[in-house]
Amino acid sequence: MKTDDYLMQINEFENKYNYDTTYMRELLETSPEGYKKFDKAMPLVSHHQLLGLDEYWIAKLAAMKSEDCGECLQLNVRIALESGVTKDIIKACINGGGALSDDHKDVYDFATRISCNTLDDDKLIERINTRFNKGQLVELGLCISTAKFFPTTKRALGYTKSCSLIEIQV
Repeated sequence: MKTDDYLMQINEFENKYNYDTTYMRELLETSPEGYKKFDKAMPLVSHHQLLGLDEYWIAKLAAMKSEDCGECLQLNVRIALESGVTKDIIKACINGGGALSDDHKDVYDFATRISCNTLDDDKLIERINTRFNKGQLVELGLCISTAKFFPTTKRALGYTKSCSLIEIQV
């Protein structure tokens, strides 16, 4: 792809999701090769095959919430809605997971604790390991770890925003 093609792709993404892509443009401008590698990571960031839709997005939103309280979380809320996740599940995730079913709350707590490196609940680990096979656990790990990708990159470039209210409706 050429630089102009990447810029068009960035502009389309920004317009579609009402998301500030300044950091992407800066990355492309200052390190075209770095941006190409950044772009190649997108399939990994959005990989979803083995988990149920709700489990995937609960884990993604929980991890993103622990990493970022602003634009990246809002972006993921918009994409979750577009993917078919219910507003009730999204609201529950944004509000700490308390309104989720027990099984969904386990996914939320697992993702949050993995993201924060505070997983010390043996009963939660046992429930998760009983419920999910190795492939699903790998997918959970990818989902949780890649939630750090964008907020971390933005923080390194100085593009951080203060906390904001998350809109559920698009």
